[in-house]
Amino acid sequence: MNTFKLLKSKRKGSTIALVMIVLVILLLAGAGLLNLGMHSRMAAVRDASEISARCAADAGLAKALYEMNLQLAAGAWSDSNLPYAMYEPLPGSEATFGYTVTPDTNDRYDLQAMGNSGRSQKTVSASLGIKGIFEYAVFANDIEFKSGTTIDAYNLGAGGKPLKIGTNSTSAGAITAKSGVTIDGDVVVGVGGDTDVVIDSKAEAAITGVTYSLPSKHPTKSINVPGWLKSAPSQGTITTGTTITTSGKYDAINLLADPNKLETLVIDGDVSLYVVGDIRLGNNDEFQVVDAGTNPDASLTLYVEGNILFDNGSTVNNLSMDCRAFQIYGLDTCTSIQFKQGGTIYATIYAPNADIQLFNGVELFGAIVGKTIAQDAAGSIHYDASLRQVSATDVGVRFVVERWSEQQ
Repeated sequence: MNTFKLLKSKRKGSTIALVMIVLVILLLAGAGLLNLGMHSRMAAVRDASEISARCAADAGLAKALYEMNLQLAAGAWSDSNLPYAMYEPLPGSEATFGYTVTPDTNDRYDLQAMGNSGRSQKTVSASLGIKGIFEYAVFANDIEFKSGTTIDAYNLGAGGKPLKIGTNSTSAGAITAKSGVTIDGDVVVGVGGDTDVVIDSKAEAAITGVTYSLPSKHPTKSINVPGWLKSAPSQGTITTGTTITTSGKYDAINLLADPNKLETLVIDGDVSLYVVGDIRLGNNDEFQVVDAGTNPDASLTLYVEGNILFDNGSTVNNLSMDCRAFQIYGLDTCTSIQFKQGGTIYATIYAPNADIQLFNGVELFGAIVGKTIAQDAAGSIHYDASLRQVSATDVGVRFVVERWSEQQ
């Protein structure tokens, strides 16, 4: 009997020990799982904080670039008033960002943006350059070059990039280049476009460069009239030949009062004209920019709300032979520009909402941007590659990111 009780007591002790061992194992496993969960949660919080900090840094870069381009558009750019921010809240989160901009060389700037979220901090750096509105020799939604048209470039410099003509369109035949057309450069079509479809008669034209589609849409921004010029009182309509030496605002320019009389509008100074209505030159009328040898400051910048027609026999005579000395900016309401006269024109034309037509024999030295562009037979467009070199004071320029890096 005593032996039986002893054996029974030992079995109870073994069971208790086994239960204790199981409990210890379960406790250790639970502690391990709890520790693993805590580490996973901490890692998730850290990852989320780093992602938030990175987003804040990117937001700082984007805002700094936006502020810089706002200043450019307003004509108020100054290295003494560069954008700056510290600990600015990122909307919808607890993160903050800041940025600093410092001048580099040749109108370039270094931008550093910092993002903070919790204990995480991210820094992104970018090198900013200035791009102009005449990166292309010709740019429009629809382009037509008729037989005999030549597109080439000058002032390329050693190792310069070839000229480009282009469109944002991916529609069939958006660029038409017939037989006898020579394009001494590249032809670029809209994002994802098929060059064999977008460029009509590509096999007939002589294209010396490559054809490819854009990686992103090329911007064609609206041009704003300088505030001081837009608010100036109008001086009425110019109806007869005269010499203009100062800038001003006019209702229209219409030299057709006497169709049998030659009218010459001479620009003899650094002149900007804001024309609210149309510009019309009749037979044998002339726009003349004084030779730079006579007046090195002579230049004409036209801001035009209406349409432009240079009729048969009229002349655009830029005696400086510098396309920068005669600049035409068609504003949003300018829908038609026609050069019916033959001969040579040194000018830049930017009118993204206008149908632009260069009639037979027009030879343009400069660059041209429009909604549609048609070059008739026996005409030429010679791109001035120096137009790629721009500064913060040029019309329509914008800052772009040229290089970007993230600091670990």
